[in-house]
Amino acid sequence: MQNNQHSLPMIIFFISTIVGVGIVTLPRETATVVGQPNMWISVILGGAVAFVNVIFIFMLMKKFPLKTVYDVGPELMGKWVGKLLNVIFIAYTIAISAYVIRTMAEIVNYYLLDKTPKFVVLLVLVLSCMYLVSSGLPNILLFLQLYFPIIIFMFLLLTLLSIKNIEPTHLRPIFYMDGPDLVKGVNTTFFSFVGYELLMVISGERNLTKWKPMLIIFGWSIGSVCFLYVLFFILNIGVLSVEELKVITFPTIEMAKAIEFQGFFFERFELLFLFGWIITIFTTLTAYYYSAMLGLCKTINCQKSLLTNGVIGFLILMLSLLPSGITELFSYGSYLNYLSYASLIAIPLLLWLFSFKKEAIK
Repeated sequence: MQNNQHSLPMIIFFISTIVGVGIVTLPRETATVVGQPNMWISVILGGAVAFVNVIFIFMLMKKFPLKTVYDVGPELMGKWVGKLLNVIFIAYTIAISAYVIRTMAEIVNYYLLDKTPKFVVLLVLVLSCMYLVSSGLPNILLFLQLYFPIIIFMFLLLTLLSIKNIEPTHLRPIFYMDGPDLVKGVNTTFFSFVGYELLMVISGERNLTKWKPMLIIFGWSIGSVCFLYVLFFILNIGVLSVEELKVITFPTIEMAKAIEFQGFFFERFELLFLFGWIITIFTTLTAYYYSAMLGLCKTINCQKSLLTNGVIGFLILMLSLLPSGITELFSYGSYLNYLSYASLIAIPLLLWLFSFKKEAIK
């Protein structure tokens, strides 16, 4: 029972961090690459790769109890090389935060507040995040647990309301599978599961070293997100068709707009979805924001303060304003994938190899 009590906040943390931009953009990106009704299989394959990768990261961090990636790098590779790896990981967390909130600002401007400057939307989100992050990880975990049921309710409601709009012919042929295209789609879907790598950050405050509870955490976290993505893929394909997904920028929101109930007092059902989705964006931003601030403090050996908090917030805000439009933003996202490879795979692999060298010296 005690393990379950400790596992649940971690499961909610990872799910809340992983689910974000991908749920509204991934169907279009995958349809462009795969282009077949069974493209949801690429989501399952991407989730499997993410699960293997998080197990590998856990095996690394298990060797260094109560330490973060920012501590392990300098310890294994020396002060300067280790700090360089820290800077790369910090840059990754800042870049992904900027991408997430800019995408949210584009959607908010298009569907909700078309007259409000993007800067105002971005500034409100960053300031709110600054306040939450300043309270520390325990309060962040409590916040995530508070809003998690709301997020699940919104997604469940959208699912139930969208089922009646599914056109079965859009889901056919069911058993047609083009293996090479499905494998190519994994390169897209894999990045929709990013968030689990923050295990390398929260491991500094929680003793996450036991195999059984961690396998439960990883299995439920990635499995739940994978189920959610597959469900929304099937809904998107069934309601809109693969060909429409290729040309619609935010297909999940358009799917929500297609919901109609004659005589019902509420007509714009996409607003319900956007309400829950914006919360997921805020939770994702909070996790990465906290990771960036912690990394900055550990790298330059300073205490968490209003100044370090403000520096991270300023960098995220400025970087989020760089893309001139939605097209440039998506191009920025493709470059972000390369930085993700470094943070998700290259840095853990490098530290793993050097950990053996350290053990050999001992």
